[in-house]
Amino acid sequence: MTHLIELAQLLTKNKFKHLEVFAHNSKLKFFYEKLADGSLKTEQEAQEFFFGQNKNAKLYYYRLSNQLEERLLNLLFLIDFHQTASNQIQKEALICYRNYAAVNSLLVRFMRAPAIRLAEETIKISLKNEFSDITLPLARHLALHYSSIEKNKKKYTYFKNLVDEMRELVMAEILAEKYYSEILWHYGQNRSADVILAKKIATYADELKQYTSRLSSLRLNLFAHNIFVFRYEMLADYTKTVEACEDALRFYENQKQETSRSALTIFLNRMMVSLTMLGEYKRGQEAGERSRSMLPTNNLSWFVTSEGLFRLHLHSKNLEKALAIFVEVKNNPALSKQPSIIQEGWRINEALIYYLIRTGKVRKPKDIEIKFKPKKFVNEFQLSNHDKAGNNINLITIQILFLLLDKDFSAIVDKVDALSAYTHRHLRRDETYRSNCFIKMLLQLVKGDFHPSAVKRKAEPFYKKLLEVPLSKAKQDYELEIIPYETLWEFIIESLPPSLRQM
Repeated sequence: MTHLIELAQLLTKNKFKHLEVFAHNSKLKFFYEKLADGSLKTEQEAQEFFFGQNKNAKLYYYRLSNQLEERLLNLLFLIDFHQTASNQIQKEALICYRNYAAVNSLLVRFMRAPAIRLAEETIKISLKNEFSDITLPLARHLALHYSSIEKNKKKYTYFKNLVDEMRELVMAEILAEKYYSEILWHYGQNRSADVILAKKIATYADELKQYTSRLSSLRLNLFAHNIFVFRYEMLADYTKTVEACEDALRFYENQKQETSRSALTIFLNRMMVSLTMLGEYKRGQEAGERSRSMLPTNNLSWFVTSEGLFRLHLHSKNLEKALAIFVEVKNNPALSKQPSIIQEGWRINEALIYYLIRTGKVRKPKDIEIKFKPKKFVNEFQLSNHDKAGNNINLITIQILFLLLDKDFSAIVDKVDALSAYTHRHLRRDETYRSNCFIKMLLQLVKGDFHPSAVKRKAEPFYKKLLEVPLSKAKQDYELEIIPYETLWEFIIESLPPSLRQM
């Protein structure tokens, strides 16, 4: 029922609360209002609310929901784009798609004169904004019209040539979109370095460069430049990734369209991540701050960029700046409206901040209240059974850090036992090399009886192996280490109880 809820809330936001379209069917109007105010959230709730235990309740509900969906879709065309679009590019996109639907509707009704007039007005807007998927079908209508109905050689020639130009451009966009979708499918499964996939992406990139060298649209360039960046991200070649991002930024900085701003933030964020992995923190911070300055603070991308900056400051050991980013995000009321994965990420970040405050590494800020209970956190975040790349390690480490502060050694022993089995199952591949080293270091806590010198001595061989592969050379998911393992190990040694330090 999510589709109905989103339609109802969109129309309510745009002040469609009392339209006469619902006046002759009170049940439809009531259903609409219940969806808009959030009273009904599932199909089962709506079915029981309207039809109770009626044996045909399911059938009656689907009839009602289909009727409402049709009414709401019709109302979309009545929204005033001039007042409700969030920016100029969105307004003109909505106008183009609405007009395109109207042109086809008029032609189907054999109302050619208004259809052609509207098509000519709309194609000017679509050309200006590079909406090639709208320009092509409109140009086809116009070329056909001026070749056979209202013969006009000049207009026919112009629109015929435009059809040829747009056809090639649209096909290039479709190809780029296809490659981009394929890469994202694989990339979403595992973001560690993948040589085989990288070779395939390199082939795609070379092919697309043949198109971008002579064709241009914002859509084509957006997909193509993303693929050019993926080419090196997939190899964990952060230097080349930065260069590819810089190429994309140069292109979009020369564009005037509003959409260029969102594209700029995409490549600034990816450049920030690579610069963090390279240890070029100043340049990375500049990229991240520039990206954030272009984003509304209630935007999902703002929270993603903020997390990138938060991690950059943790990597650079600039803990006060990391704290400042955390406070800014925590005080943002839009955080509670973000997807669960974003909120969960900031809950983990909150745990790290609480740890830094508790150990005296940063001072507790005055303008925020942190209500954090370590034991609740440990129980709240369960380890994923589907984690094949070692993403649970940060969570396990945070738990161990708090258990060390609380001197709960028996619980640590249990964690280490689980960690040992976890390592055996999942951490054998090249992209988990650093994680494998770090886990073996953690195992020495119990073997060294939590004595600092004994633990350090036993962990030394694995620590040296960890240092042999710094983050800049690691072929792993860049999100794996919120704080570098080297720094986490420092925290762990520092957290060993003073009484044991004196032994």
